[in-house]
Amino acid sequence: MRYNDALLDSLRTIGDPIPDRIIEELARDGQINQVNQLMRQLFRNGHAIPAELPDNIEDWLRSTAQLPAWADKERLDRAAAMFVEYGRTVPLILSTSSLVECYAARKGCKALSFSYRLGQNTHRRLAETAQFLLVVMTPGAFDEDGGGIPAIQKVRLMHSAIRFLIQKSGRWDESEMNVPICQEDLLGTLMAFSHVVLRDLRKLGARFSDEEASDYFYLWQVVGEMMGCRPDVIPGSVDEGNELWAAICRRQQGPSPEGVAMTHALLDFHADLIPGELFDGIMPALVRELVGDQVADWMEVPHSRWQTVVRYKTGIGRVFDLMDRHSGTAGDLIDRLALSLITRKSIVLNDYQRAAFEIPTKLREAWGLDDVAAAPHAELAVA
Repeated sequence: MRYNDALLDSLRTIGDPIPDRIIEELARDGQINQVNQLMRQLFRNGHAIPAELPDNIEDWLRSTAQLPAWADKERLDRAAAMFVEYGRTVPLILSTSSLVECYAARKGCKALSFSYRLGQNTHRRLAETAQFLLVVMTPGAFDEDGGGIPAIQKVRLMHSAIRFLIQKSGRWDESEMNVPICQEDLLGTLMAFSHVVLRDLRKLGARFSDEEASDYFYLWQVVGEMMGCRPDVIPGSVDEGNELWAAICRRQQGPSPEGVAMTHALLDFHADLIPGELFDGIMPALVRELVGDQVADWMEVPHSRWQTVVRYKTGIGRVFDLMDRHSGTAGDLIDRLALSLITRKSIVLNDYQRAAFEIPTKLREAWGLDDVAAAPHAELAVA
């Protein structure tokens, strides 16, 4: 078996060496605030790399501003086309089962909860996750004028900044907890964006070929290398991804206070998206159906009267009809919930107006969302 304990144990001692060193140098030289301002300008407005940036981060931005040499652009385009077809449901999966699976990883969840913004502000976490997904999965994201590469650079720097803050806090026992946001954690997150999404799309009734699944997974292989995952340990196929996911779950998943707290915050967030009380419990039922009872029990996901309905596709159809009559809006339940997560309306309803959030034009057109107002790109500081 490729992903044995010896290999994965070694990956828990490694972060992302080059940007980690850059963040440490910026902090040592007192340049964090200056760099934050310049990076906001760069990522928000798409300007050329500011000449005022310190040489170390400028050189890193330039050296990482392209796809890996082995990347097949045609496969990336096919993956983006698949996302256009199923992409309204993918943010729903990422904001339910993918996140709950990550919260069940005890050591990784402690690193997430260490940061107030990631651990307590569920709205911001979901907005940033959805924004990242929509940007990198948009057709043309990796073209010269696409937003995929800057989005990846931004998140990679954020990981290094959080890793630095945790390690310097004096409240993280690395001998027990290992390096925060380590290589195994990065691989687990990569599988949550790829393996778990493919798994749960099929659970929700999506029909796609093995070739389409392979292309979708391939895009995340490319993104994984660009995000700082060590290239030699990134799964090379869907089957290898299945093996890696099973190994990480066996090693890392279990109950923890942090995981339970973050899962409950997530469910509370979703409860606010659905009007009235008629559909109370639908999201816990969906989470249980997707992650399974073991993970759901660890995370104390409540049982719901909707579980039987969610389990059977014919029952879901009846829920769709009932929800349409109840709310007076068009669309089935899955689409309704999914769209509520990727439109600005859902963010405004949750008192998160300051969250800059944009659905890329190509996706808005493909999904018939032209009436959704565009907003400025999301900002994300280095620290």
